[in-house]
Amino acid sequence: MARLLLQEQRIGLRYWAGLLSLEDCRALVTIGESLLRPATVIDEQSGAETVHPERLSAMAWPKRESHPILQKLAQGVVQLTGVPMACQEPLQILHYRPGEEYRPHFDGFSADAPALSHGGNRQLTLILYLNAVEAGGETLFPELGLHFSPIMGGGILFRNLGEDGQRHPLSLHAGLPVQKGEKWIATQWIRQGPYV
Repeated sequence: MARLLLQEQRIGLRYWAGLLSLEDCRALVTIGESLLRPATVIDEQSGAETVHPERLSAMAWPKRESHPILQKLAQGVVQLTGVPMACQEPLQILHYRPGEEYRPHFDGFSADAPALSHGGNRQLTLILYLNAVEAGGETLFPELGLHFSPIMGGGILFRNLGEDGQRHPLSLHAGLPVQKGEKWIATQWIRQGPYV
């Protein structure tokens, strides 16, 4: 049963324990393990995926239609956010080893980014923690002075955009370096319109 641990109003940030069961977390890790490749970012100028030194991890983009658990999860995201499933990007599963991190970044795109042609901007981000990290790996919001430790089955939801539809400066966040063990997360980005 999900339990809200913290709520921060400025970007609608909510942090829960118990969003996913242990079995769901293990199933998502298993899916991710079979599809991992070096993580990329979307270049804001070209819209192309590119490997970048600010993001050190491996990622997987499983197809929702190939895994019933992904279909169930997508329906749960609709219930959690109230946003239609059509606005969801494919779920991304990420694996971090010791020393790997994602330095401070925005999930929302700049106003002229080519990526906006795929359903508008990323209005919401949901990060789901699939394991408890032995040391490190916290999610940091430097402008808010908040950081969250990975709790297996827990998650964070926050808005990337302000009321004007532009990237919100307080949505800047980072995945701090894993110091010991490994970190598995799943990230669901939700666009303003249907993702294409």
